[in-house]
Amino acid sequence: MKMRTFMICLMALAVLGGCSRHEGAGREAPALEAQTMEVQLQRVPDTYEAVGTVRSKVTATVSAKVMASIQHIRVKAGDSVRAGEELASLDDRDMRAEYERARADFLRYKALLESQAATPAEFDAVQSRYRVAEANVSYASITAPFDGVVGQKLCEEGDLASPGKALFVVEQPADFRLEVQVPERLASAVGLGNRVRVSIDATEDDCAGTVAEADPVGDPSIRSFLVKIDLRCGKPLKSGMFGRAQFVVGQRSGLFLPRAVIHERGQLTFLFVVADGHAHMRLVKTGNETPVGVEVLSGLQLGERVITNANGELSDGSSIREK
Repeated sequence: MKMRTFMICLMALAVLGGCSRHEGAGREAPALEAQTMEVQLQRVPDTYEAVGTVRSKVTATVSAKVMASIQHIRVKAGDSVRAGEELASLDDRDMRAEYERARADFLRYKALLESQAATPAEFDAVQSRYRVAEANVSYASITAPFDGVVGQKLCEEGDLASPGKALFVVEQPADFRLEVQVPERLASAVGLGNRVRVSIDATEDDCAGTVAEADPVGDPSIRSFLVKIDLRCGKPLKSGMFGRAQFVVGQRSGLFLPRAVIHERGQLTFLFVVADGHAHMRLVKTGNETPVGVEVLSGLQLGERVITNANGELSDGSSIREK
């Protein structure tokens, strides 16, 4: 009995609901006033995006000129330094001992030369060894090449320093550039002095860039060449930041619409077009955003009218009265 009563209630609700829908279907909602625009082809600059790294324009890798153990390190990464300031000192005991021997020989042979007991050639050889020993002692102090900031400290006390082994990286923090690799097929489109739009992800800043250098010889392993772009940014930069450069490589045509016209819901991207006085939801595929709008890659045809603004909430099938 309970089951029979339950089924009757369901049937009654279904009938009432059907009647309600039938009655509502006969009353169409008032038309919405809407502004529209006709879809047309537009020509825009064709760009290529290259990614790269921000570097200081003036950078020096500091290494020792002699082989010796590092005795003291005076700075750390991030410290400001002046030209000639000591960054580290080496263990100079062996160098000083050699200097003292060379100096003693130099003074002795100088006296012998004056008394004509040594030849000029012998004196010159001893003097040369003395000068080398004197220079080696001065090389025990590793100094900053210019005013700047210690960008990297690549050594620790007790490490063995040797010629060519990087110990510090010193850079000037005033001027920066973005270094990117550009495919060799675009070499002709990248010229010195060209203006480039650069965006820095870390600072969310758009910078004005100018191509300052382009290597004339590319890298055959990756078929590209290095381009250095001088930057003018509104926010402070640091070496190592990630950046994107937009190179204009030509012109192309496409369908572009204002960002406000395109809607997103979950994984769906759509807009509304007008046909026969009604709004129709249209799924579209979009591309990059450009200065003239978002590019629509598919789902839209030339000549269609897209709703840009309406005085109410749009839905598929809404009645539309174009302004």
